[in-house]
This record gives sequence, structure tokens and C-alpha cells, in this order.
Amino acid sequence: MKQEVIHIALDNFKKTTGMDIFLKDNTPLDGELEIPALGKGVHYVVEIKQEVRPHQVQQLEYNSKEYGNFMVIANQIFPKVKEELRAKGIAYLETNGNTFIKKENIFLFIDTQKTIFRTKEKGNRAFTKTGLKVLFHLLHNKEDINLPQRELAKLTKVGLGSIPQVIEGLKETGYLLQLNNKTYVWENRKELLDRWVIEYDTVLKPKLKKERFGYQGNWKDIVLVNELTAWGGEPAADILTNYLRPEKLILYTKENRLNLMKNYRLIPKINGQIEAYEMFWEQDKEKPTAPPILVYAELLLEGGKRNNETATIIFNEYIQPKL
Repeated sequence: MKQEVIHIALDNFKKTTGMDIFLKDNTPLDGELEIPALGKGVHYVVEIKQEVRPHQVQQLEYNSKEYGNFMVIANQIFPKVKEELRAKGIAYLETNGNTFIKKENIFLFIDTQKTIFRTKEKGNRAFTKTGLKVLFHLLHNKEDINLPQRELAKLTKVGLGSIPQVIEGLKETGYLLQLNNKTYVWENRKELLDRWVIEYDTVLKPKLKKERFGYQGNWKDIVLVNELTAWGGEPAADILTNYLRPEKLILYTKENRLNLMKNYRLIPKINGQIEAYEMFWEQDKEKPTAPPILVYAELLLEGGKRNNETATIIFNEYIQPKL
């Protein structure tokens, strides 16, 4: 996927600008670009993505500060995201040749080319509703990919027939390599996590929504039956980091409406401050929060400076060690 993106981007950059652009491998992130026509020593450490959405800007800003000369290359960068990248002085290049480079006495800005829309992988079961549930487990437990498929199906609560389909989907997209008949190794798990966040938002999350509830009092006073109901999003982030004051409250639950009302004094309300979603994993009864990856995803999707900062804390402390 990355090779295709970079090949098309470099080709269209030359067609649009008339300038050669070269990529060196075996450098930080996904390579290093050199653009001789812009002057001696004009080079960028690059990160290649299929698309760039608002929740990814903070990580790009971090990379820009980390590497100095940094550029993101993507098939598609959403218009508002491009505006934000330009405001932060972060260079970018789309596969259609649109680009932004601002460096000392160099300024190059092209935004006239139409987006090259990618054909979505047909039949890839790794990113369906069922596949995303399996990936959610595997992102937390990477060694479980080598469990017997029947055991993995039991752990993830999906049909046994779905497991080989998910594995094939991961192999097709390059996130999983097969060493032999029984052993797999992971590739680009951070990229897989980024994609999981995007696909979760559009494929899985809409199917989990239950309803909204009102509550009179402080949410921290609610005593949850943890194996059945857990905090997600901002309240979970507050519990995990003590860094965020929640404004939007999310619950994940296996309890029905009557039990939520009876056990926690929640009141069904169209504009209630608590949004309830179906819990799709086996919750640790000792923990009052959803798993960190889900909390991380909700913070990024909600956006905002404080949420993004908190997401970074959760990623560094709870997620990165398992990637």
C-alpha cells in the first residue's frame, strides 16, 4: 500500500511541478525525500499514509517537532486537515500532486489537482464489524494471533469461520506475515491501530449505539457492575490519567435499559449527558474503564487539544508497550 502511494505521489509531483524528487529508504519513519531543484540540502523525513484525518494531526505535529524537516505523503488529506497542516507549517504531498512546502525562503503550494480516490479492498473481512472486534482483541494481545483459531474465536466471541477470513484480510493488507503453517508475525502495528480507529468510527461504532441517559449528580458517584458496564471516552480517560475533566460521558454496557435505570438511576433522555453503547468485549471485572485502545480512539475522534494530549498519554503508557 505504501509503495503504491509513494510511487504515484512522486510521479504526479514531477508532472505537476517539473521537478525531480527522490526517496531514500532505510531512514527514520518511511524514508527521506530530496528535492534538488529547491536547493542543496532540501530534504524531508516522510511518513506515508492512505489518508489523513483530523485526529491524526497531533501525531504529525509531534513528528514535525521530532525530525525538523518532516513531510506527510498521503492518497487523500481532507481539506480542513490541509488548512491545519499549513497553519502549523507541516509539509505535505498528496498522490495527485497537490503539495505544501514552506521552508526559509522556499514556498511551494499547489491545490488544483483532483483527489485520486482509492478503490476499497473488496471482500476484506479484517475491517468489517466482526473483523474489527477481532482486531480490537489482537491489538491488545498480539501474541494471540498464534493461538488455535478455535480458541481465538472463543476469546473474541465471533464465529469460528470468521477467524481465517480476518487473518487473510490482514495478510492481504500487509499487516501480517506468515512464517510457517502455525506462526505469524506482525508488521506496522501502529499503522494498523490508526486504521482501526478510522474504521471503528465508520463501521463498528454506529452499530453499537444504544441511547442517551440523564443523571442527576456527579458521574463519579455511579458504582458500576464492571463486568457488565464500563466507562469509555473522556470519563475513562480521566480515571486512567487524572489529566482530563470530562465534558462528554460514554458508557459501554451489556445491561438493558431497565437495568441501567434501576442499577444506576439513569433516566432515558434524548439530550442526556450520558451516551450508552453496546459492550463488544469481555470486560475485566476489576476495571471500571473500557480497554485503553477504545478510550484512545474515542479521544482522538472527539478531538480538541486536551483530548489529544490525553490520548498521547494513554498511548505512551498503555498502548505502545503492547504494539
